Amino acid sequence: MNIYDHFQYSEWIARHMKSIAHTDDSCHFLKSDEIEEISDLEERMSVISDRVLIAIDGLDSFFDWHNDENLMNSPQYYTAIIMHADNGNIDSIHAVKEICKTLIMELISHMMQDFESCKNGLEFLDPTSMIIHGIGPVADNFYGVQLGFSVNNPISFNIDESKWI
Repeated sequence: MNIYDHFQYSEWIARHMKSIAHTDDSCHFLKSDEIEEISDLEERMSVISDRVLIAIDGLDSFFDWHNDENLMNSPQYYTAIIMHADNGNIDSIHAVKEICKTLIMELISHMMQDFESCKNGLEFLDPTSMIIHGIGPVADNFYGVQLGFSVNNPISFNIDESKWI
């Protein structure tokens, strides 16, 4: 069983998705630790003029008692794709969000292939947890969409005796 690493997976996607085209010399990938702090990316985004993929992991989780026998930890992850839109132009904002939604749908397709083939730690992806929301403005008129999803991890009931008195 591979452990899902959201930042590593998202950076791989940003480097291999032609529409994002992140490289060491041309930054199109950022990390954030909270959805609410996405607006705090302004300084890092000052060098980005096109699309950017943002991986967000605030370490949020919920727990579920699965099939009445397994406690599951379900960390919540978010991936946003945003683009610059014309200032105050609602048609430009909607067009940008549609482009970003198309890219998120492509990301979902890739994630589902990894889920079905048990690759990249996505064998426990919960496809029913996926949700897309529009976002923006971020920084200087960036708009787009974010994908939220969970990857289920079974909880072991074994106790580490060294942590107890």
